Amino acid sequence: MRELKGAFVDSRPGAIPVAELQIETVGDGRAKPKWLGLELLKVLRHPIYEHIGALDEHEHYFPSKGRDEGTMRVALKSALNGRYTRRVCLDEVHLLTRTKDPELRAAILESVKCTCAINRTLIACGGYEIAYKGLFDSPHFSGRVVTCDFGHYESGRRDDVRDWVRILKTYSQHLKLKPDTLLVDEFEALMLMTNGVVGLLDKLLWRAQITANSKKSSIDRGTLFSSAPPAKEQASIAKDIAEGKAALELSKGSPVRETRDDSSKEEKKTGASRRAKAFERSPDRNSAMEISIHDDD
Repeated sequence: MRELKGAFVDSRPGAIPVAELQIETVGDGRAKPKWLGLELLKVLRHPIYEHIGALDEHEHYFPSKGRDEGTMRVALKSALNGRYTRRVCLDEVHLLTRTKDPELRAAILESVKCTCAINRTLIACGGYEIAYKGLFDSPHFSGRVVTCDFGHYESGRRDDVRDWVRILKTYSQHLKLKPDTLLVDEFEALMLMTNGVVGLLDKLLWRAQITANSKKSSIDRGTLFSSAPPAKEQASIAKDIAEGKAALELSKGSPVRETRDDSSKEEKKTGASRRAKAFERSPDRNSAMEISIHDDD
């Protein structure tokens, strides 16, 4: 997000070229279209809706009109244009699909769709639920989504294991461990407990560090393993990954036949079809971030 905001700088008064919002569940474990629209209006600092729900002032402003969903959606469209917004970034988007009501899901995704335009891009980040719980089945997004799958590291792949160990060595430089090689020594167990997901590894090590700090000691093997997620959670995450990847394959259309030709393997490792992972190093990567700039003139 920092690089993205640094790349899209607009000197026009009031411009917000990149808007970001983290999705939350607000009722019955679900997000609601009206909440989503209101929060986006507040992010864009709409003069009418900016202070709704704020607790940092003695007198709260509530407009007498314009609190219905339709009016808010029209206001959001005007705000996106008035703030010259080019990118809308939503995090935890998988929370938007957590409903069995097809009409509610369609209404929520319709609210999200209004952030897109011919000169505007929606960047949606979240878990694999996005793929198998309705986003790709929605007519608003079906066939129009460019998917970037930051996959997990697998023990059966030599390159994955090497990169996983390199990541553990990096963590080891910033943690008090007993012994110093604890993470590397337990790399297989850590990969199993976290399903090879860097985010879950970070969460596990954070828990271990908090426990060790409370005891005023280093992280040992006992502390490390006691911080692991329960077996039921590990199985649930593994199922989530499997269902998500299967849904992603279906969303691509006809399956691509794999061949044994070496040249085709090289093509798969490079370019847009290359499988990305968190913290994966590319030997020919550019130091600068590639950004597509659309000139408004």
